[in-house]
Amino acid sequence: MKSLLNGIEYVFMRAAALFFVVFVVCIFLQLLSRYVPTISLLWPAEIATYAFIWTVFLGASVMVYHQEHFKIDYVFEKFKGQALLYVKLFSHLIIGLFGLLMVIYGFSLVQLFWEWTVNTLPQLQQGYLWLALPISGLGMVLFSIGNALEDVKNFKEKGEQVG
Repeated sequence: MKSLLNGIEYVFMRAAALFFVVFVVCIFLQLLSRYVPTISLLWPAEIATYAFIWTVFLGASVMVYHQEHFKIDYVFEKFKGQALLYVKLFSHLIIGLFGLLMVIYGFSLVQLFWEWTVNTLPQLQQGYLWLALPISGLGMVLFSIGNALEDVKNFKEKGEQVG
C-alpha cells in the first residue's frame, strides 16, 4: 500500500507543479495583455484561476499524506499511547470522510457542469475543471486510510509511540 500511496503522491506533486507553472505563465500573459497595447488576450485570467484551484486541491491532498494538513498539534501533544492512537484514528476518519464527501459531491458537480464551457475558451468543458474535487478527495481518502494503517502498525511495533 505504501508504494501505491507514494506513486499517487508522486503524480499529484508533478501535476500540481505543472498547474502552478501554467498559473504563473497565465498571470504573466495577463499582465502583458493589460500593459502592452498590441496584445489582447481574454483567457489567461480564467485559466490561471482554474490552474490555481487544481494546484491547491492536489497540494491539500498531498499534505494529508504527510499529515501536515488538517491537524491541531496541541491536541496530539496532550495524549500518549493508546489514547493518542485513538485520537489519530479519529482524525484520519474525519479527514477520510471529508475526502469522501469531496468525491461524492465533486462527481455530482462534474456531471452538472460537464456540458458547460469556459467563457473565454468555448472548446474547454468545465467538467474537466471540476474534476479537481473528486480526484483530490479520492487522494485524501486513500492517504487517510494509509496513514491510519501506518499508525496502527507503528503502535503495534513500538507500543507507546505512534508516529
